[in-house]
Amino acid sequence: RWLATTAKRLLHCSNLPQKAKPRTHLPSSSFYHRWARASSSAINLRERLSRNPNDAIELFNKMVKSRPYPSIISFTKLLTSLVKLKRYDVVISLSKKMETLRIRNDLYTFNVLINCFCSCYQVSLALSLLGKMLKLGFEPDKVTLGSLVNGFCLRNRVSEAVSFVKKMVELGYGVD
Repeated sequence: RWLATTAKRLLHCSNLPQKAKPRTHLPSSSFYHRWARASSSAINLRERLSRNPNDAIELFNKMVKSRPYPSIISFTKLLTSLVKLKRYDVVISLSKKMETLRIRNDLYTFNVLINCFCSCYQVSLALSLLGKMLKLGFEPDKVTLGSLVNGFCLRNRVSEAVSFVKKMVELGYGVD
């Protein structure tokens, strides 16, 4: 049930920036999809990972061994599940492995990673990732910018958060 709800939320196109392509469904042949479907009848992904977070690493390793790789959506769902468990260190580590394997991030994956860095009080790394994201042609959305503002505020850097919002508005990005 959790996977179906998450998939519907991710497929909702009104939250996507105009230049981004809407996400499509998970390929039915992907390892992640088969694993999630098989385990969803007993317990959902988050529950399974909370009982044994090493399952996430095991699942990730199986995903990267499969050919072709599962879609970035599958990887992002796994990372998102770990974020909800506050396992930011694991998310960052797995994302570095994805990068070395040349698995390309999408906007949602960048948002997850920026949120992780901000939650770990590493706003400078989150800003660096925003720069990389912009160089790759991704437009930051409200989630991206909101995570960064939250990161500044978590470190009591409210004046920097205000300056950041002003700069983003000057550059034409919508901020709530």
